[in-house]
Amino acid sequence: MATSFIRDSPYLSKDRITDLAHPELTVCSLCNGLLWLPVACEKCETSFCTSCIKTWRIEAEDPRLCPKCSAEYSQRPCPGAITHILSTFNIICHHKPHGCSAIVPYKSLETHEETCDYRQKTCPGCEEKIIRMHFNAHYYTCPSVLLTCPECNSIYQRQNADQHTDYKCLRVQINQLQDQMMRIEHIQNGKLNLLESQIRHLIETIEQIVNR
Repeated sequence: MATSFIRDSPYLSKDRITDLAHPELTVCSLCNGLLWLPVACEKCETSFCTSCIKTWRIEAEDPRLCPKCSAEYSQRPCPGAITHILSTFNIICHHKPHGCSAIVPYKSLETHEETCDYRQKTCPGCEEKIIRMHFNAHYYTCPSVLLTCPECNSIYQRQNADQHTDYKCLRVQINQLQDQMMRIEHIQNGKLNLLESQIRHLIETIEQIVNR
């Protein structure tokens, strides 16, 4: 399962760990960052981030071989001793540059960063990046956000709402009703033509019976 910080960067940087221990076991040899969602080579038991080994096997000249021992790579779960060490680490939140001061346990990191109040979201109107805790206040006042008129379904930016007057709204509704009437008339004409065709066919059938 991809996480926010894995999407943003190729590894979990070591400078975010407040208590790094046993780097020879807990650091990925491919990205040089802390192991994240680790798996291991069944032959040499070297551990890699899941995303790192997948990328390596796509880009390597011979993806069948382990990048560490060069034997044929067969994947196994990360050794329990390493996952235990990882679980003892405390990690600085990825969103610290935006104001978050949280330091969270390794196992809670993904959940925290997905719901962090300082996680940035992109406004669909102005495309500005806004931290999560301020996003709603920005979104509901942003002049570039698109609005939909509940009466006529016209779409316009919030800053142009004053231009969508009652007169324009009524004109749009009238045009919509006219279009709807034309569609209904077209359907009714089609039904009428079908009925007329059926009547003509019945008359012809009756005439054939009478003239026998």
